[in-house]
Amino acid sequence: MNEVKVITEVWKGKMYLLASEKETAKAKLTSVENQLRVANDKDDKWSQLNDNLRAQLSSTVTEWDALGKKYEALKSKLDTTSADAEEMVAQYRADVEAAKTRLKTKAEYVKRLSQRETLEEIHA
Repeated sequence: MNEVKVITEVWKGKMYLLASEKETAKAKLTSVENQLRVANDKDDKWSQLNDNLRAQLSSTVTEWDALGKKYEALKSKLDTTSADAEEMVAQYRADVEAAKTRLKTKAEYVKRLSQRETLEEIHA
């Protein structure tokens, strides 16, 4: 009987030990579950931040492309305007030269006319 009591006490001790180990395992499991939950929350935040940054990058790339197209259009317009301005300057220079030539011709004509009138007055 004593032997059965000793065996029973040994088994009770083992049961308490197993129960204690079970509680320790449950506590560790709970801790791991909490750590996993925190890691998942962090992962969700990083994922959301990553998505936001990707959206911003996409928006920036789109804006950059639009600005590039606008730049090309303005550059083309500037080149056209520059060519037109150069053409106008060339035309104005040609007009100025023609006006100078006409003015010289008229000045020479007036000078000759004045000399003629002076000679006619001298002969008269």
